[in-house]
Amino acid sequence: MRYTPITTLSAMFITALGMQQASAVAIEEITVTAQKREQSLQDVSTAVTALTSDRLSDAGVSDIKALQNFAPSVTIGTTFGYANLFMRGLGLNTVFANVDPSVTMYVDGAVISQPGAQLFSFFDLERAEVLRGPQGSLYGRNATGGTINLIAKKPTEELTGDLKLTLGNYDLVQTEAAVGGAITDQVQGRISLHSTQRGGYGKNEVTGSDISDSDRQALRAQLAIQVSEDVDLYVAAEYGRENDASNAFLYKRETFLGDDLPTNAVANGIGGFAGGARNYASDVDPVNDRTTASLSLTLDWALAENWDLKNILNARHTDMLNIQDLDASAVINSTIQEFVFESEQISEELQLSFSGESLRAIAGLYYFKEELYHENNVGGVAEGGLYVNPYNGQAEKRVNLTGEGEVESWAVFWNASYDLSEQLSLKLGGRYTHDERQILNDNVIWAGPTRLSVMDANLPLFQDKGRFSDYTNEAGLEWHANADTLVYYTYSEGFKAGTGQLGANAANIIEPESIINHELGLKTTLADGSLVINAALYRYEVDDIQLDRTLVGGPTGFTTVFENATTQKAQGLELEAFWAATERLRMNASVSIMDTEFGSFLTVDPTNVENVGGEVLVDIKGNSARQSPDLAWNLHAEYDIPLNGGGQFTLGLDVSFKDKHYFSEFNNLLLNQDHYTLYDLTLKYTSADESWSLLAWGRNLGDELVEGGNYALASGRVTTRTLLPPRTSGLTLNYSF
Repeated sequence: MRYTPITTLSAMFITALGMQQASAVAIEEITVTAQKREQSLQDVSTAVTALTSDRLSDAGVSDIKALQNFAPSVTIGTTFGYANLFMRGLGLNTVFANVDPSVTMYVDGAVISQPGAQLFSFFDLERAEVLRGPQGSLYGRNATGGTINLIAKKPTEELTGDLKLTLGNYDLVQTEAAVGGAITDQVQGRISLHSTQRGGYGKNEVTGSDISDSDRQALRAQLAIQVSEDVDLYVAAEYGRENDASNAFLYKRETFLGDDLPTNAVANGIGGFAGGARNYASDVDPVNDRTTASLSLTLDWALAENWDLKNILNARHTDMLNIQDLDASAVINSTIQEFVFESEQISEELQLSFSGESLRAIAGLYYFKEELYHENNVGGVAEGGLYVNPYNGQAEKRVNLTGEGEVESWAVFWNASYDLSEQLSLKLGGRYTHDERQILNDNVIWAGPTRLSVMDANLPLFQDKGRFSDYTNEAGLEWHANADTLVYYTYSEGFKAGTGQLGANAANIIEPESIINHELGLKTTLADGSLVINAALYRYEVDDIQLDRTLVGGPTGFTTVFENATTQKAQGLELEAFWAATERLRMNASVSIMDTEFGSFLTVDPTNVENVGGEVLVDIKGNSARQSPDLAWNLHAEYDIPLNGGGQFTLGLDVSFKDKHYFSEFNNLLLNQDHYTLYDLTLKYTSADESWSLLAWGRNLGDELVEGGNYALASGRVTTRTLLPPRTSGLTLNYSF
C-alpha cells in the first residue's frame, strides 16, 4: 500500500497492547491566547493546534521544524539557514533578505520578523500555538498563512525548577535547565538555559570534517514585577548563539543532464561531487554562525473592572554568517559564497481590552521598524588588497552583492465578539496598516585587484522606495449549539507587505499580495468529555502572489527575478481528534486534505535547459503551490502501564505522513519531495511522585531521506537540498521540583 490508513494503525496499536474496556476519562482543558485573551481551546473560532510543554518534551521537540509532524497543513524546512514556515500552501518564497514570510512567529506577544532568528526560542515553553489561516486582524501584515505563538514558562511564587539531560547517537548531548521563584514579595524571577552539542549527520568527503552538526546555546531570563495592586511588569531577555557546520546545501544532482547540452549548461564543479546523500564535497567546510538577542517589556494594567491595558515593547538584534560552496563540489573554482545578514528591529503594541457579560473587545496601536544589511559575496577572498582564490593564490573575479533596507510600519486594529443570544455571537474586526520601505543594492564585480566600474560591470546601483496602505476585515458568526459544540464561520482578509530583495542583482519593490479567506469550523466534545473532534473547511484566493526565481546568466553568473505573479487558490479540510479511550490509553490524530493551484502566468523555468542563454516561457496555470502536499496526517498514541511501586511506564507511538510536494511553482520532478512516512517510538518511566522521568526514544525509525528544501543553484548549475534528520535515538532524563 502507498501508506497505512490511520484506522489500521490505531487498531494495530490497541490490539498489540491488549486494551481492556474501561470507563472514559475526560480530556484536560487547554487554555490558549490565540485571540489575545485567555480562552479554552474549544471556544476559539479559528483553527488552532496547541501543544503543551509535556507533549513537546515527550516528543523531543527542540526546534520549530518538528511542529510539522504534529499540526495539520504545516510544512517547515530551511534554505540558506532561513526557517521556511508554510501553512496551507503559503510561506517564504525566496532566499534573499528583506522579503517577509507569510507565516509570522511570536514569543510572548513579540514578533520575530526574520526567518533566520526563528530557531532559538524553542525551549522552556508552557505551550506552542499554531494558528492556521489569515490572522490579519490581530497579528497584522505577513500573517496570511498563519501564526505560531510560543509562550514561555513564567516565574512563580514558589521555588520551582526543571532539569533535562539528553544523550543520543551522533554524539548528542542536550541540556535544558530552569529555576524560578520569589526574589522579594513583589518580584519573581526565572532563568532558563538550553544547550545542544551534536556531531554531524554527514561528512565533508574532502576535509573529513563533520557537517550538519549542531552547536547551539540559548538563554532566557525573566522578571515578573508587581508594581502595584493593579499594575504588573514583565521583563524578558533572550540570547541565542549557533556556531556549527549546518544549513549548507547538499548535492542532489546536476540540474541539466545530457550529452547534447550547451557548454554553459554543464555544472561548474562536475567530477567532484559527494558520494553520500548526507555528505558534502568541498575544500571549504561550511560555516553557520549566528546570534540573536532580544529584550521585551510587557506592562499589564487593570484599569477598572472589565478593562485592561497592555503594552508590549520589544527590541531584537540578529546577525548571521553562512559560508558554503555554491557548486557543491570539490573542484577548485570561484563559487565560495559568504552570506552575511544583520537586522535591528523594534516593535511596540498597545492594547486596550474589555471583557463584559455579552461583549469582549480589544483595540490597539502597533508600530514596527527594522533596519537590515545583507551581503551575498561569491568568489575569492580578500588578501593583501587583492581578491584571490584561497587555494592557489591566484587573483580572480569576486562578486559582491550588498544591500541595505529599512521598513517602517504602523497599524490600528480592533476585534470584538458580541453575544446576540445565549447561543449566537457575532465577531468583527479590522486593521489599517501603513508601510514604508526602501532598499539599496550596491553590486560590484572585482577582477583581481580591480573594481570594475558600473558601466564595465553592467551592474547599476539599484535603489527603490515604496509606500503601501491597506485595511483588512474580519467577520464571523459563532453558534454554540450546546455547551460542548461550537460551529463557526469566519471571513478574513490579510496582506503580505510589498518589498524587494537585498543582496540581489536587481532591486525593485513589488506590490503586496492580498488574501481573502472563508472558513467553516466545528469544535465538539463528546462521550462525557473523553472525545474531542475539531474540523475546519477553508477556501482562499491570493492575488499578486510574490514569487522569485534565479536564472542562469548575467555578469554575476546568475540573475534574480522577484515579481508579483498571479493568483493562488486553495481549498482544504483539516480534522483533529483527541480521545481518552481509557484511563490508560490516549490517542490523537490529525488529517489535512489540501488542493492548491496557480492562475495563468507565463514565465521562465530556470531548470529548463532551453533557457540557458535563451528564454522559453511556460504557463504555471493549474500547478500546485510550494510545500503544499495534497494529503498529510499524523497519529499519536500512548498507553500507561502502572507498576506496583507506584511509578508507571508509558509506551508512545507517533506516525506522520506527507504526500508528494514541490519546492517550485513549476512542479517539476527535480525540485520535489516524494511522499514519506515517519515513525517515532518512546518508552517513558515516571516515578511515583512524578518528580522525575526517564525517556527512551527513537525517531525516524525507518531512516527516511526527507528533503526540507531544495534549490537549483544557477551559478553552479547544480540542484541542492537540505535534509531532515536521519534515524536518531537516545535517552532523556527529566527532573522537576
